[in-house]
Amino acid sequence: ILLTLGCVTLLYILASAVLCGMLPYQNISTTSGFPDAFAQNGAVLSSQLTSFGEVFTLPIVVLVSLMAQPRLMYALAKDGLVPSFFGKIDRNGNLMNGTVISGLLMVFIASFVPFNKLDDMISAGILICFSLTNASLVLMRLSSPTNKPYFLEKQIGLFGIFSFLLAYIIAHCAASAFGKGLAIVLCLFMTLTCLSIKYTCPESMNFGGQYSSFGPAGHREPAFFRAPFVPILPCTAIFLNIYLLVRLELDAIMVLFLYFLATISFYFMYGAKHSSGNNCGWKIDGKYSQVVREISLL
Repeated sequence: ILLTLGCVTLLYILASAVLCGMLPYQNISTTSGFPDAFAQNGAVLSSQLTSFGEVFTLPIVVLVSLMAQPRLMYALAKDGLVPSFFGKIDRNGNLMNGTVISGLLMVFIASFVPFNKLDDMISAGILICFSLTNASLVLMRLSSPTNKPYFLEKQIGLFGIFSFLLAYIIAHCAASAFGKGLAIVLCLFMTLTCLSIKYTCPESMNFGGQYSSFGPAGHREPAFFRAPFVPILPCTAIFLNIYLLVRLELDAIMVLFLYFLATISFYFMYGAKHSSGNNCGWKIDGKYSQVVREISLL
């Protein structure tokens, strides 16, 4: 996985360098970068080839992106977070219900939502999900001190607040002397909060800590990958995600906020009452369930 990510990142960097070499970055088209750059430099054939490549690969990328959504809905349905309708499999082994509903929803959104608004909203959603994933990793790997219940949760919340304030000041107020001074203070608070988590919150005896029990106490599956440098690495990722988030358009962030408000309301009205993991746990007859194994591999 790391090798693949490294290769893709390197290719993106090289492609960006070539594109900036053909045109000043402020003149690069936001919708069709390479074809427009080739055309402006007189390379008509290269422009047509890259245009064909965009048209040919875009449906493939969209299809690959959509393939994960029915599987995600299936996993949520198995746990009870969404209705069991999404977890039904037809006689050929396909997740027909989830595929049809997801496809229709994507077509509706793509047909009526402007792309520039949709682009920022998707970026904001991904950044928030990445931040939640990193926060969840800290919660699952570490635990609050026995004499300070919910200390870890409070510290992660404080870190998120400090990260948001620091990111906003760096993005919009860093030019003034007051903004620079406030940024230094917030950076200090954020660093102290992260170090407080590292040196105050002990590592859980088993993955999940007080939230769930993935196997007997003290059990650590050696085959599972363990993220290094916890909580330093996930806290750094949270700050970087929030920094990118505050640079997006405000209206897209507000729409995303309303979406999250709706999903959180749905969770408390339906998901929390029907979730297997929330009500009876994921262990089956003293053994790991398949759901636990899939989650632990993340």
